[in-house]
Amino acid sequence: MNKKSAITLAVGALFAVPALAQTGEVQIYGRAYPAFASFKASGATAAGAVPSNLVTSTQGDFKRRNSIDSYNTRVGFRGREALGGGMNAIWQIETRVRIDTGTGGPWANRNSFVGLRSGFGTVKLGNFDTVYKDYGAVVSTFGVSSGHFISTSSVLSGIGLDTNDVGFHVRQPNSIQYETPEFGNFQAGIQYSPDEAKGNPGYALDARLWSFGVKYETKQLYVSVQHERHEDMFDGSNNVTAALSNLATPGVSSNDKATRLSVRFNVTSQHRLMADLARLEYDESGQAGAGTFDNYKKTTWDIGWEARWGGPWRTSLTYARANEGDCSLSGGVACSTSGLKASQLNFTMTYDFSRRTFLYAALSRLDMGQSARYDNWTNGTPPRGSDVSQYAVGITHSF
Repeated sequence: MNKKSAITLAVGALFAVPALAQTGEVQIYGRAYPAFASFKASGATAAGAVPSNLVTSTQGDFKRRNSIDSYNTRVGFRGREALGGGMNAIWQIETRVRIDTGTGGPWANRNSFVGLRSGFGTVKLGNFDTVYKDYGAVVSTFGVSSGHFISTSSVLSGIGLDTNDVGFHVRQPNSIQYETPEFGNFQAGIQYSPDEAKGNPGYALDARLWSFGVKYETKQLYVSVQHERHEDMFDGSNNVTAALSNLATPGVSSNDKATRLSVRFNVTSQHRLMADLARLEYDESGQAGAGTFDNYKKTTWDIGWEARWGGPWRTSLTYARANEGDCSLSGGVACSTSGLKASQLNFTMTYDFSRRTFLYAALSRLDMGQSARYDNWTNGTPPRGSDVSQYAVGITHSF
């Protein structure tokens, strides 16, 4: 054997070993939807003019500005390996890709996990959407339910007080999840995320998350109920004024929770209706004095209609609303939620080139009460009490 043949054989063997070792299935997938977008926020509440005593305001209007955004453009790798006896190993690594700026982000910053699936259900560990998010928020626009200004997730699932809101539409790191197999069109899931800092010197919290859900699904009807609890995450104190916050007070704990009903109904093969109804509550206890955050609760809802009109044309119309809610401060001090309501209206039209590629045009209007601050803008945060108008023209390709 000559030297050239030996080198070729060695290189071939080097690449053949991992190929032979890979006995499972591997898929590369993703979605890209860049767009030319425009944003404007007007009518912001002036400092000293906020009617609710939970928040303040100092920011002015944002004039019309344009941008090129890539929203939740992502690439992923996923696969499975048959282990015998009906059991499979499953895995997924998904990362957001900023094709508008070329800048990178943390690897596996979207749904990423490793798990086992069998006749007893599915167990997975990693960083992924909670059961509450995955089973609910059915009001979407052609598969987009977050990461785009046409998403209603901020109004439906956010506290609406300030910019530090995590809300109840989250992807939770350090999670373990179990999902049952299907039983007569029913399926259930439970998820837990512990506080990895618990027990550290000087750290007295136990910031953990629990998420549950049950869903029923047929070709025509989808119904689900979800519940989620955030212990010691202090969504209330993180979003009210510093004078009302309990973050620096020893012995205070928080219990934020949400319950939601989600329904999707396929009226025909061309039209479907969607709706969510949620109850959000933020509760803190153990305050040492009077006049700090105690409780805030409210109801939110949204509805949507997607339609195909024959040929390549599709449209989507969605609407979301959050009421002002009720609040209380420790020691019986008066608390006002005046001006905390908000509503959002979206319209989207698409032209399909194929099943994977389409052009779209989107319009959105977010109206906030004088005290409210919701955020559905990619390149910043709207000022408190403003009315936000956005539009975009873009292209979407899935692979």
